[in-house]
Amino acid sequence: MSFFIRKNVSKRKKPPVRVINDNIKKKKTQNLADDEISSDSSESDHDDQQPFSSESESEKFITAGEKKVLLAKKYLSEIEEEERRRLEDEADDEQINKNVLKRLKDDALDQKGQLKTKLADCLSFPTDIVELRNRKHAKAITCTVISPDDKYAYSCSKDSSIIQWDLETCKVHKSLNYNRSKRLQHNPTHHNYPVLSLAVSDNYLVSGDNSGLIVVRNSITLDYLGSLTGHKDGVTGLKICNESNQLFSCSKDKSVKVWNLVDMCYVETLFGHQTEVTCMDMLQKDRIATAGGLENIVRVWKIQDETQLIFNGTGGSIDTIQKIDNAHFVTGSDNGSVSIWGTLKKKPLCNVEKAHGINITNDQPNWVSAVGALANSDLIVSGSNNGTIKFWRCTNNNKSLLPLFNVPVKGFINGLVFTNDGSRLIVAIGNEHRFGRWHGVTGVKNSLSTVCCNYPLTLESRDLKTRLQIGNSSHSN
Repeated sequence: MSFFIRKNVSKRKKPPVRVINDNIKKKKTQNLADDEISSDSSESDHDDQQPFSSESESEKFITAGEKKVLLAKKYLSEIEEEERRRLEDEADDEQINKNVLKRLKDDALDQKGQLKTKLADCLSFPTDIVELRNRKHAKAITCTVISPDDKYAYSCSKDSSIIQWDLETCKVHKSLNYNRSKRLQHNPTHHNYPVLSLAVSDNYLVSGDNSGLIVVRNSITLDYLGSLTGHKDGVTGLKICNESNQLFSCSKDKSVKVWNLVDMCYVETLFGHQTEVTCMDMLQKDRIATAGGLENIVRVWKIQDETQLIFNGTGGSIDTIQKIDNAHFVTGSDNGSVSIWGTLKKKPLCNVEKAHGINITNDQPNWVSAVGALANSDLIVSGSNNGTIKFWRCTNNNKSLLPLFNVPVKGFINGLVFTNDGSRLIVAIGNEHRFGRWHGVTGVKNSLSTVCCNYPLTLESRDLKTRLQIGNSSHSN
């Protein structure tokens, strides 16, 4: 019996050396770990290193709906506390509840891009108008834009120049001046034709000229980043979407193109216009509105759905367009009409004929050459070839326009842009229209004018302007 036992023992396999070595390594590492623990450590240290607490364990069993309710209650309590501090215990609970309800409604509208800040009623006639002039703009200024931080204004001219203005000092910060020499005629990094359009974002400054060339530069240093070619005629409008880094352009070649600014490449072309596209603006991230000029049609393009909406004008050539909020925009025509549109109706919600009066030389309505709107507010401006800037107030849910006052300037108004906080209006003034020489004004010096918008210095107006600035920055291109 013992023989068989010995035999089985003799045939028993020994564990492999690798396993033994692994066990030895584990013991060594365990001993090293034990040696590294200091004598001051206690069991409480181990309890602190637990990855999950009892509270986090209980949150695992909360549903998504219950979590939303908890967050909503916390948000309400924070708003109530803010209102109590703001009113300094001067109001009762009923007044606080009314203010909280109003805050909630404003937040809901702000998320939809439909929050209306009423500033037109408290606006007074501007008394401070500063003129920005430089000899590098030897010809008419065609367009102007403002940086998202309201620090710089950019202007372009028919002499192929671009100027970056410092709005704090009202002086030239940087400039780009080109010529039409044969040596630079085919250089894609320079404009050798009239620059008709500009667009600016946090990182990019994009310009388009009358030959169809689009040049992309750094918005601060103005360093060259790349060129985009594809349009067969002049680029009349540009818009940048900050969320997707996409560039939208419209042209006299009747097309609207989409570009990628990160890769500096072409994406797609949108067809539909039968005449020159004169201007464009962005309503939402994936929606742009374009003016069809003599076609007398405005088209709203849904980029993701690959569809378009057609809005029929009231006559004349629709030459300028500007966003009011995500669902409304304003246009100006050469027949003197200023119109307000809504995306849910194919005809204008409001149309003011002969908005800038009659030209006494030919008995025709003065040309509305530029319109502007303070985003998400009730303030609208329009400019004409007679050198008049007209301020309007939107009422009755954008269904009517009431004139406020007129600001006279000398020249052809080719651009109207508000700063994001609504404190200033930048006006591009030239001696002729940005597209041609149909109406020339003699004795006019091409320049930018900054019109300071005067609001009463009350706590309520400051709150409105702060909220307006935050809302405009969150909904910007």
